[in-house]
Amino acid sequence: MMSASPVAADSYRLLPRTDPGAPVLQVPLTEEPAQWSRHCTVTLAQPGGEVSLSRVFTDEGKLDTGDFFRWTPAGHDPSRRMAPLEIQLSYYWDIDQQAEVALREIEVQVNLTTTVDLPEVADFRIQRPFPVKPHGIIGSTALSTVIFPYTPYEYNKTNGHGDLPLGDLLAYAEGFDALGWTLVSPSNVLGGNRELARGTIPIAPLREAITAMPRLREMLDRHAADPLTNCDRWPSFRRVVY
Repeated sequence: MMSASPVAADSYRLLPRTDPGAPVLQVPLTEEPAQWSRHCTVTLAQPGGEVSLSRVFTDEGKLDTGDFFRWTPAGHDPSRRMAPLEIQLSYYWDIDQQAEVALREIEVQVNLTTTVDLPEVADFRIQRPFPVKPHGIIGSTALSTVIFPYTPYEYNKTNGHGDLPLGDLLAYAEGFDALGWTLVSPSNVLGGNRELARGTIPIAPLREAITAMPRLREMLDRHAADPLTNCDRWPSFRRVVY
């Protein structure tokens, strides 16, 4: 008697059946070969966080995409978000189209974790110290962006995200190493705004991260000079064929 070779359960897909009493049909799955690319990444550790710059090549060693810049704060754990605020920097630099990096084109990613459910849209407001003294009380402006919940239709709506240009933040924060922020549920009724969370956003580590970019580029240019030898080989995607 011949015995069939064992096949992993996830090597099949179930075909839908129109008759509830009909047997379930299983059809084997096949996988197309993955496409491969080569990734070169250099990193620098700083007191306020870690900066990295990456460049992607084809498997044959030809430039595939531009450079990707990323900054994560000290103590960042990819498996667990910092509370109540975690910020990151990201930037995609198209080498052929951009001679230099504009600070306004670097994204400040704002991730918030609160103890209450977020509304559909909340205001994230960054403000210089208020009031302005010593000669009387002068009003102060605020820099703001909108925050959306990650899962607006699910039971957990305490995590939200938004973004703003780094150049705007650094210009507004000139003269300060940190600024206070508040998360507000807006209302069209005077005095009806509701504060959801508050804290401090660090500015000094963001300035520090930007100063590392020229050095990172030099490091990456040297490292990526021979992508077939120095860059890690990664599968780009794998498609399942039914």
